[in-house]
Amino acid sequence: MIKLEEKQNNHHFWQLNGELTRFDDLSKFPELPCPDQAQVDVSLADVTKIDTAGLAYLLKLKITLADKGILIRYFNGSDSFINLAKLCGVDELLGIN
Repeated sequence: MIKLEEKQNNHHFWQLNGELTRFDDLSKFPELPCPDQAQVDVSLADVTKIDTAGLAYLLKLKITLADKGILIRYFNGSDSFINLAKLCGVDELLGIN
């Protein structure tokens, strides 16, 4: 099960923890609380497993927030996450270098 936690290290950000896969009920996934800011940072460092359904969820979240004028930035993704995003051709859409 994936969890969303608010963190503050040198800056304010949200962190996803756990698995983000088709085996999780993503319809009950917690929505990202959006403070009144133009950019929201989300750390993927503690995402232990992700598949194409997880990528689709992250894209949906990015599009939903963009419609509200909020830019979401994903960071600290694992090599397997980055490789999967590149393989699926969504790395640029997700803002992954």
